[in-house]
Amino acid sequence: MAIRVLHLSWEFPPHMIGGLGRHVYHITRHLVKDGVDTTVISISLPGAPLQDEVDGVHIRRVDPFRFRSTSFITWVLNFNEEMIEEALKVYDEQGFDLIHVHDWLTGPAGIALKHMLRKPLVVTIHATEAGRRGGIHNEEQFIIHSWEWRATYEAWKVIVCSNYMLNEVSAVHGVPKDKLIMIPNGIDVDYIDSISVKPGFRDLYALPSERLIVFVGRLVHEKGPDLVLAAFRELLKWDWNLKLLVVGDGPMREHLMELAHEWGIWNKVYFTGRVDDETLYSILKVSDLAILPSRYEPFGITILEAMATGLAVITSKVGGPDEIVRDWYNGVKVMPNNTEEIIETSKILLSNDELRERIARNARESVLKWYTWDRIARWTKRVYQDVLEEHRSANWISLW
Repeated sequence: MAIRVLHLSWEFPPHMIGGLGRHVYHITRHLVKDGVDTTVISISLPGAPLQDEVDGVHIRRVDPFRFRSTSFITWVLNFNEEMIEEALKVYDEQGFDLIHVHDWLTGPAGIALKHMLRKPLVVTIHATEAGRRGGIHNEEQFIIHSWEWRATYEAWKVIVCSNYMLNEVSAVHGVPKDKLIMIPNGIDVDYIDSISVKPGFRDLYALPSERLIVFVGRLVHEKGPDLVLAAFRELLKWDWNLKLLVVGDGPMREHLMELAHEWGIWNKVYFTGRVDDETLYSILKVSDLAILPSRYEPFGITILEAMATGLAVITSKVGGPDEIVRDWYNGVKVMPNNTEEIIETSKILLSNDELRERIARNARESVLKWYTWDRIARWTKRVYQDVLEEHRSANWISLW
């Protein structure tokens, strides 16, 4: 008999902010392929159908603006109320055996449904507020931190994407190690390989004589785009025939653009904004080097995407990247916040085509061996099976 799982996520196409939405999209599609009956409840955007089906995944969307909100926290709690209502409709129509929540943003709905229906709850923590912010510094961060703690407390099992995150969640929220399970993220290599770079595509971004360096990610402090720009400024003194593509959007974009003008390098830096997957993978395929020097990175899907396209990557010795990359084998690692190391490492790789290409080949082989979604879906299904087996043999004790 197929397992029926309800996923709650505030991100799902077309509403995509970062790696969380990409993760939920791919893991649910591959769970269906592995025989798991999967429904996702997410929030809607104008034009998106309220009910849909994507590769066998049943999609329900709720209106996040149905109620007036006075703050971000209020807004989140409001759409969680909507998700509870929609989940109860799903339960009446077809039922489900287990609830899977992604991060604190849908934790309130998952916790409520757990107790209302007495169904086990699995929570994936993709990042912590304390980790993102370097601690808890204000009331909003404290509320988010508290909802994270409550979600991990209420969960039967907590999934994290790296050993770094396993230790962080255990330390920050006091979660016992035997309640935590590490399952890495993955990427859709088949889709990446299916993208053919169109003739003349590279010419949209650089001259034939220019070599392309690329940064991909949200333009926020923890992703380190400012480090890339500062390093690139110095690299231009070494080789003027370089071009930097900054792919992504975020609150630092205007500041970075102002710096590029102030430093007189604005004509050597191309801010693409957010792009679709086909454009992203085409950019990676025509680039010469990726620099992704995060200050905080629970996993690093973008690193895997670059590696899968056969691109050499410079990243930081933090979090997930430190586990994904074997230094000078399938990538290169620098110390966090170290612009000088980024500069020197870039010079070595750009000066040695054979070394750069060997690292890129090893990078792709590593992705194919360890980070495919079918493999990750099998691990996740095994967690569901174990949780449901324990649930069947346990007594549900109510506190009221």
